[in-house]
Amino acid sequence: MLIGDQEIPAKEIKLAKILMDKPAPHCSASSWAIFDQKTQTLMFGKNEKERREVASITKVMTCYVVLKLMERFNLNDDSLIEVTEDAAGVHGTTADLLTGDMLTI
Repeated sequence: MLIGDQEIPAKEIKLAKILMDKPAPHCSASSWAIFDQKTQTLMFGKNEKERREVASITKVMTCYVVLKLMERFNLNDDSLIEVTEDAAGVHGTTADLLTGDMLTI
């Protein structure tokens, strides 16, 4: 089957049809989505059009940036980092960081 300019194998189409006939998987998140990139279709979702903060993606990106900085500055995971005033003043966190706190990566 041709979808857009891509040929989708019959077995993938069959799997998608089987999945679409099934109930959505259980997920405790208040909103989520499973999207098939090949067919450009939403397979399952709950409140998938609701606007949400990207907290988890921010955490993943923070980890990625820290790993890159560790590599760049030749730091290891027991290196001590001092919390700056700017970092301590970030709102929306439950870390309760104070200026001058010393943390390991």
